[in-house]
Parts: sequence; C-alpha cells; structure tokens
Amino acid sequence: MNQRTQEILDYPRLREEIAGYCMSLEGKNHLLLREPSSDLYEIERLKNLGRMWLMGILAETAPPLKSWPPIRPFLPRLQVEGASLSLEDFYALALFCESVQSLRDWGEHRTRASASARQDSLSIVSFSDKQLVAASLSLPDLNEPKEAIFRIIDHSGELRDLPEIRSIRQAIQKIRQDIDRLVGRYLSDDSVRPMLQSTLPTLRDGRQVIALRSNFKGRIRGIVHEVSQSGQTVYVEPEDVVDRNNDLVTEEHRLLREVARILKELTATLSPFYAEILDALESMIFLDGIGAGARWGNANRCVYASEPQEDVRDSHNESVIQIRQARHPLLRPHAVPIDLVLSPGGRMLIITGPNTGGKTVTLKTVALFALLNQSGWPVPAADPTVLPIFDYIGCDIGDEQSLDQSLSTFSAHMKNISSMLCHATEKSLVLLDELGSGTDPQEGSAIAMAVLDELLQKKTVVLVTTHHGILKNYGYTHESCINASVDFDQDTLSPTYRILMGVPGESHALDIAEKNGLEKSIVARARTYLIEERADVSALIRGLTAKHEELDRFEHDKKIEESTLREKRRKADLRELQLRQKEIELRDKGYRRLDSLLDESRKKLENLVREIREGELNRDKTLQVKAFLTDLERTVSGEQDSLREEKQETARTHKEIGEKHRKEAEADARSGKISKDEGKRQRKKRLGSALANESQPLGTIPEFAIGVEVYVGAQKRRGTLIREEKKGHWVVATGTIRMTISASELTAVPVNSVAKPLSVEIQTDMTGDDTPAFELRLLGMRHDEAMKALSRQLDLASMKGLLEFSVVHGKGEGILQSAVHQMLGTYASVSEFHFARPEEGGTGKTIVRLGQDFL
Repeated sequence: MNQRTQEILDYPRLREEIAGYCMSLEGKNHLLLREPSSDLYEIERLKNLGRMWLMGILAETAPPLKSWPPIRPFLPRLQVEGASLSLEDFYALALFCESVQSLRDWGEHRTRASASARQDSLSIVSFSDKQLVAASLSLPDLNEPKEAIFRIIDHSGELRDLPEIRSIRQAIQKIRQDIDRLVGRYLSDDSVRPMLQSTLPTLRDGRQVIALRSNFKGRIRGIVHEVSQSGQTVYVEPEDVVDRNNDLVTEEHRLLREVARILKELTATLSPFYAEILDALESMIFLDGIGAGARWGNANRCVYASEPQEDVRDSHNESVIQIRQARHPLLRPHAVPIDLVLSPGGRMLIITGPNTGGKTVTLKTVALFALLNQSGWPVPAADPTVLPIFDYIGCDIGDEQSLDQSLSTFSAHMKNISSMLCHATEKSLVLLDELGSGTDPQEGSAIAMAVLDELLQKKTVVLVTTHHGILKNYGYTHESCINASVDFDQDTLSPTYRILMGVPGESHALDIAEKNGLEKSIVARARTYLIEERADVSALIRGLTAKHEELDRFEHDKKIEESTLREKRRKADLRELQLRQKEIELRDKGYRRLDSLLDESRKKLENLVREIREGELNRDKTLQVKAFLTDLERTVSGEQDSLREEKQETARTHKEIGEKHRKEAEADARSGKISKDEGKRQRKKRLGSALANESQPLGTIPEFAIGVEVYVGAQKRRGTLIREEKKGHWVVATGTIRMTISASELTAVPVNSVAKPLSVEIQTDMTGDDTPAFELRLLGMRHDEAMKALSRQLDLASMKGLLEFSVVHGKGEGILQSAVHQMLGTYASVSEFHFARPEEGGTGKTIVRLGQDFL
C-alpha cells in the first residue's frame, strides 16, 4: 500500500480523525503510525476486538478505558540506579496504573457475569466479548505500585503530609511568621514610616526586605539587596531579619533534600515493576487504538466488514466485494449511500454514466473501505458488507499531469498504470478512473482494452470508470466483466447517485451542456454530428435501463406476494395450533372436575369402610368398595395418559411450525429478499402468538425417586413419594393418607440446587394468566410495576398453595432489591426469605417461602 495511493484516497485524513478518539496521547501517536496490513490473522484479530468493543458501546458494557498522561519518556529512569522521578512523573504513573486496574476490574466483573449466566439456565445473557475480557485479564497487576505511589502523593498529585517532612514544614512556617512579625514591626513604626518608600513588604532574591528612600539608607542597619533604576529607592534587609531569612533558606533546603530522598526511595521501590509497567503500557496503547476505532465507528454508524466465504475464497479463487449503503466518511451528511456487489465469477466492474454522477466517488469509497478494513477499522456501511484482503491496492484517479517531470496528463496516467501492472496479482485491487482519456478516443480505447486484458489475465479485481462506448461493449463480451452505471433522472437531468448493476450508462453530455447554459442551437447542431450507430446504442441503453427498472418492480411485487402467502399459511398453522390447545384446555377442565369427583368419592368410601369396621364387617362389601375405587382410579389414569399424549403432540407440532418459519425467514435473509434485521422481525412476528401460549411447558414429566417431596393434584397438597406402584404411578403419603397417583398429576417441590425449577413469567401488564411463577423476574421493570407484579405473585402463590418461589431483582444499585425485601417483610403469609446461593444468583435473587398456616 504505497503512500501515494493512501494520499489520493484520503487515508491519512481518516487515520488522523480516528486517532482523535484515543483516550491517551501515546495511543494517538501510535495509531497515527498504523498502516493497512495484508496479514489476515492480524486483521481478523483487530476487527474481532473492535467488533466486541462496538457491541459493548451499543450495550453500554464497553471497557472503561481511562486516559493517562504520557509515561514512556521517563520509564527508563526506573532502571537507572540512584535515579529519581519527579512528583509529576509519579502522578502520571499512578494515573496509568489506575487505568490498568479499572480495565482489569472490568474483565473480572464480566467473567463473574459469564459464570452466573452459565449457572442460571433461565437467563439469556450475551457474553460475546471473551477476547476483550481475556485481553484485560492479561494486563499485569499494577495495584502494588499504584498504592506505593499514593502513599507518598495524594490524588491531586501533591506530596502528602508525611511524618518525615511535617516537622520541617512546621519549622518553616514558624520562621516565616517570625520574619513577617519583624518586618511588620518596621513597617508599622511611626519613627520609620517617613523613611519608607512603601509600607508593604517586598521580596528580593526570595528574602523579605523593606523599601527605603535612598537618603535614609544609613538609618537602618542591614544588607542592601537592590537599588531602583531611578536611584530613589533602596531595598534593605534589616540585620535582625537577616538571621531569620538565613534560617528559612536552611530549612527550605532541608525540606528539598528530604523530599528528594523520599522520591529516590520510591523510585527504587518501583524499579522491580519496570517490566510489568512496560508490558502494560504496550497493551494499553493497543487497546486504546481498538477503542478509538470502535468509538469512531459508533459515531459514524459503521460496521466491521466480514470476509468472503471460504468456499468462494479458496475453491473458486474468487474475491467477493459486497458493500451495502456505503457512505464516503469525508462527505459527512452530503454522502449518498450506494450499493455495490461484485459477485463470484466477476473480477472487473466497468462503471459508466454522466459526469458528476458519482463514479469517481464510488471508486474512492470502495478503495478507502479496503484500506480501513485492512487497518482493522469499521466502515460506514450496513450489514452485510463483505471485503476480501488485498495484497496490493493501486489507483489511477484524477489529473496526474506533472510540469516538473514534463509529463502530460496521458503520459502521467500511463506511467501510473504501468507501475500497477507490475505489482498487480490475483489478490490485488486496481482502480482506473476515466481509463483511456487524455488522447485520441480510438487509440485510448485500444490501449484501455489491452490494459484490461492484461488485468483479466492476472485475475486482478478491477474497478473502471469510462465514457468510451467501446468499453461498454467490452464488458458484454467478457464473462468476468460486469457493466454498471450511475443512475440519471431524465426529467430533472440530474444524477441520483444510485449504482445500477448489469446496465451500462449514457454520458448525457448534450443534455447536461444544455442544462448548464449552452445555446439550444449549438446543442441541436451537435446532435446532428452523432452517427446513427451511436444513436442506436443510446436507444438500446435506454431500453435496457427501462427493462431493469421494470424487473425491479416485478421483483418487489413478487416479494410482497410471497410474504402475503407465507403470512396466510402462518395464520392457518397457528389457528390449527390454537384449536388443538383449546381442545386440551377443555379436556383439562373436565379432568379437574373428574379429579374433584375422585377426591369426594375417596372420602365417602373411606367413611364407609370406617362405618363397616365399627359395625358388621362384610367381606363382599369391602371387595366391592375396593373394586369401585380401583375402576375409578383406572378411568382417571387413562384420561390423564391420553391428555399427556395430546399435550406432547401439540408441543411437537408447535416446534415444527416454529422451525419451519424460522428457516423460511433465514432463507429470505440469505437470498437478499429481506435484510437480516427484517428476518429477525418477521420470525418474531410469526411466532408471536404461539409464544404467548408457551407460558407453561406441555407434557413435562419430572423424574421422581423415593423420598422426593411433591405437590399433588390441582390443590397442590404436599406429599412424599413412598414407592412406584407401577409404570407412571406412585404411592404418595399426604399426611396420614396414602394413595396411588399418576406421575402426570405430581409436581416436584423446588429445592435449592443448581438445577432450577420451571419458570413461568408473569406479564408486566399483570393481565392474562392467574398462575403464580416458580421464578418471578422483575428485571427491566419500573419500581411501581415491579411492586405490583410481586404483590400479585404473593396473592396467587397464597391462593394456589405455592409454598416456595424465587424473585429475580438483580443487583444494580440495590433500590429494587430493598423494595422487594421491604414488601416481603410486611406480607403476612411470608414465613422466610433470603438471598440465593452464589452459584444461583447471589444477591441478585431472593428465595421466598410461605407459611402453611396461611394457605
């Protein structure tokens, strides 16, 4: 990447702008030296870290990189025996250590968050900054040198009031007070006042003196330090003040020696940390550059370009350029977004069209994006933007005429093109603006085609702009060439700056000349000079443009029709699913009535058995009672099994429907029919109503074992598993009563373990289902909304017999946590609440137990 190409493409200007986002001067200076690289591994490393940093900025979880003053100039003195740093040096070093420690603290916090997210299977926590976290944790621990420095200086950079220097400072203060008292006595003496030139004390050479009129200089014994230029004033230090001033100088020198000793000792203390500090500085400068690129990208709505697919890059040896909504970063709000795609098989793009239509800007934008991408920086575009890694980027743009070298415009172009042909390979990018111009059109076109032939033979990626009609035909006669044009509004005679792929463009020179003031008669005469073949070609191009626009409209209508059909099919599928779920709900209601009948029948039969035992015991009656009870339980059990199978079938149907719509949306996004964000939005919309019915899983049968505590039936009576009577049925003890219950009617009591109980979300608008949640999540709610949700949860849990549940309120500043605990402390049915264990959420989650007496 030669310097001339970088300057033509304004790369240095962009580099300086990005460097301005650095947090330190050392980071900025280092970034100003960065050059585009062709090392794929290094480029991917820079981009991956920058991509994570940009995601952190958008999610407000970016690394907290603090600024620090330059420290590299004085660091070598740490290795010199007997050397000493200044107070300013120590303060700068302390700020640097603080910045390093804040970054390490961020990495440790993100690591803990990741561990908590992995343990909490019900939480969805994005943790995509692993490489950034690893980089922050790899920084040396500089807490010890930081604390050593701040023991000597305070956080404003001043020397602390240490015991070693406190007595010296006190002595200095006393001496200054004595000097002020002695001098003040002269200045306030009525007998001395007439001799004074000024009644204010004066400093000369750091010593307090009095200003006497020159004719009175012998009246006060002392040392004359200075005489004014006019000779009217002499500055005299009285004899009694001289001694105290000498004492002051002595104590001040003593203080300086003591401070120098302290700083020298501190320098020696920090000397063993020289290697760690130097390593940390290199890492911090590197990370400062990463952060600067991400912050610049966020300010300019940028994305990090991805690499072409491996099968395209390796198998076909093809480079793919795909740029969406690209904006030249230096044009700011005046930039018009452009789309440009050079698909597999295409190695050359020939762009034609009118002047001022954006052809040159398009070339510069693509090449500048390549330089930014290979510097590890984002580009102002939209996803998906794909750029390969080029080993050489050459451009011939603008007027290269050189008077110093006696080169004409054409000669300068040929010299540049000759140099590019020598360096170009199959992994290079070459930009040729107005190829073949500056000489005879026929000869220029011939040379242009020969140059393009050579570049095609080298398999170089080439972007060309031209006005030569013969080069438009060249694009149609070579398989690896793609014609494109900048769109032109025929009504307003102005460019739209839109790139039309596959269609060549007209120059519209006559129309533009007429619009810009050339007389119509002259334009009409010029049209007569156009030969018929040229007119036919122009008509053909206009026809192709119209066909292209018609095809675009057809594709748009087709997408709308396909979307409508998919929406109708989705509604039909969801309607079928809703009908089946409604059927299951009706059967659930019938089962609950049957369950109630079973409970009542069991009680009646138990009373009957007791009466028989108290009276006449008849074996036939006892057998009849047991047979009746067995038949009734068998009927209920069969109904339960049938219901469970229906639920499981519905769950499978729902999953199949959701998967089908997900694949359709992803296929649309890959094919380019819709954007990636639109695909996500459609998937969410397609599954919206189905997900609303997923508040509780269907057909879930827990694993049971002897001794496990369970809830029995809809009344949620608490019991203990005694043994497994038969497959799918357990003997359960509830109080003094034992009974055989189907496993589908049993729910395991939640316990404090790593495995979390089933979570049922309570909607924030507090409408809909009246089922309490095993885990109530209040994250993201406002205070009033969260308290309303918690109050409703407590009421539902009390009514439904849910003895234990958890509340996820997060940590944050502790406001929501305190409000939750305050409400739990005043709720009558709450018997106990406490924070969860650290592996289950710690202080961000509270376990609540209700007393049985209140249920």
